[in-house]
Amino acid sequence: MANGLEFSRIHTEIANSAKVATIFDFAFGEYIATKSFFDEISLVQQQLITDGKVKLNTGQVADMESTGGMIAVQLYMETLESSRQAMVGLAKLGLNVERQVWKLQ
Repeated sequence: MANGLEFSRIHTEIANSAKVATIFDFAFGEYIATKSFFDEISLVQQQLITDGKVKLNTGQVADMESTGGMIAVQLYMETLESSRQAMVGLAKLGLNVERQVWKLQ
């Protein structure tokens, strides 16, 4: 009992559960992917309207006054859309597998 704290397996369980927490509801996973996508494009639109500069999630700032900045935003938006499509595809695959499992029972 160092420093007056007791070791408990509960603390280990809570820490391990937090590390491996996942979304088991595929429809909810699709919702999160879509919501995150629209939140991010809304932020990009707001930044474009406000000052013409977009801060990407990498921390880089793309200035729409330059060709490089426009290309960076274009690639960023395509990457966001690809990520959203991948998450939606995974969710649909999970739902199809779940449906097949329930048919077998």
